[in-house]
Amino acid sequence: MLTRRLYLEFRRCYSKNVIVSPFGQIDLPTASLDEYTMEWWSKWENKTAVECGLTGKAITYKELRHKSKSLGTSLSQLGLKKKTALFVLPNCPEFPLALLGALQAGMTISAANPIYTPGELRHQANDAGANCVVTDAGCLDRVLEAVAGLNLPVISTGGSTKEGVISFEELINKETDNSLLPTTDEKIGQLAMLPYSSGTTGLPKGVRLQHSSITANIEQIAHPKVNCIMDTTESHQDVIPAVLPFFHIYGSTCVMMRCLRLGAKLVTLPKFDPLPFLQILAKNRNIVLHAVPPIINFLGTHPLVKPEMLQGIRFTMTGAAPCSPSDIARLNEKKPHYILQAYGMTEASPVLTFPLVGSTDTATIGAPIPNTMAKVVDPNTGENLPAGQNGELCFKGPQVMEGYHNNAKATEETLKDGWLHTGDIGYADEEGNFFIVDRLKELIKVKGFQVAPAELEALLRQHPKVAEAGVTSAVCPRSGEVPVGFLVPVPGCSIDAEQVSSWMSDQVAPYKRLAKLLIVNEIPKSASGKILRKELKEIAKAEVHL
Repeated sequence: MLTRRLYLEFRRCYSKNVIVSPFGQIDLPTASLDEYTMEWWSKWENKTAVECGLTGKAITYKELRHKSKSLGTSLSQLGLKKKTALFVLPNCPEFPLALLGALQAGMTISAANPIYTPGELRHQANDAGANCVVTDAGCLDRVLEAVAGLNLPVISTGGSTKEGVISFEELINKETDNSLLPTTDEKIGQLAMLPYSSGTTGLPKGVRLQHSSITANIEQIAHPKVNCIMDTTESHQDVIPAVLPFFHIYGSTCVMMRCLRLGAKLVTLPKFDPLPFLQILAKNRNIVLHAVPPIINFLGTHPLVKPEMLQGIRFTMTGAAPCSPSDIARLNEKKPHYILQAYGMTEASPVLTFPLVGSTDTATIGAPIPNTMAKVVDPNTGENLPAGQNGELCFKGPQVMEGYHNNAKATEETLKDGWLHTGDIGYADEEGNFFIVDRLKELIKVKGFQVAPAELEALLRQHPKVAEAGVTSAVCPRSGEVPVGFLVPVPGCSIDAEQVSSWMSDQVAPYKRLAKLLIVNEIPKSASGKILRKELKEIAKAEVHL
């Protein structure tokens, strides 16, 4: 519940059906993202910044500053200053080191999912206009296949001796030369990150996030009434298990950059693996946990998870997809503590709303964060709606993207008069708390990862025996949602759904694979030819049991 002062501020703002953040306005940073992140590091330079949760390999804040500056110098010497780097890395201590080094060289970072196929990596490299790739030993072969013929330098953290591969270790141990690095003024108006999102519809698109957008968002969620990370001192340091992928904006901004800004200790895992994850939770104290709904569900229901393993958790924030109050309640039974849902999207760097720290309402996504305005509009008329009425959530603030990369049409559809149209249906109650009730957008959320039906449909239609295709989602207790496909065979062709599904699985990342593929006589469509996914969803609900 909001305090009375915040509630009165909300009521004043809601009189015009445009909601100004009840948390008010804050001063926004003017530094570049790298400088902003490292601003206070001299206070805790000997504390651990990042530790590998598997090997124990660690790097201090002092080492991270020095090595990242060396990397920035090396990248500039390679002619990559103010260019674009494609990152294909799992969560590891080298990721923030590489990110900060590239930022100091004025580069734009476009991070890809490290389990992507060569075809998916090549698409992102081409679309982002990548000038180099940073990867590790586990991804190197796929990266080399992906960039074959593109003449891109490949930098590997794994010490590869393959021809043409540049050693990351050598680059981070060269002498620094500040004269080679761009100034703050040169960087501040540049893109810092180019993550890929499916937006509200369609194929993945690059999201253009400037330094100022990301620093604004980190500063917004550092507001005293929403901040969950305690000050780092000589005797105290919060611990952040970094299991959410750094290539995702939630992992890169909320987990990595924000926590490094505040001097917390990141403990990385390359992927969610129950045993090492639980070991990290059991052996640490002062834990601030960033999670997605499947992790909340795992911690609350899995018999492997004992209450004594969770005693170090002080605060949990969940996002990326809606989390049910019942899942939150089960986790709270094992370890009573604050568990809050935030709301955001890649296009907003990502946070848009956050509950008041101390709130016990687990159904709400909170109120607009500082310097952010919100409105709920009728999806058909665009009219602003009052409290209690369902409509599309729209936001305006300094954290909102510049636009989609090389896609003016998608930008115009999503950004209207500076307002970010989220594609999510929700409402604000009389006290200023927002709630999500449905999604306009067609995205499927698999363990928090976005899957665009249009992408899978396009791939299905490439099969020589498939005439038409449609994709929707089905509810899954383990993954939240999973993709379900429908196909209409080419007339006269005999077709095997399992064979087509297997063919498709070889071409996409595991989380995009179809849980079920059904053969149908027709794909339901509207008069304009748009696939009626609600009808497909009803069929999936009746036919697919997970």
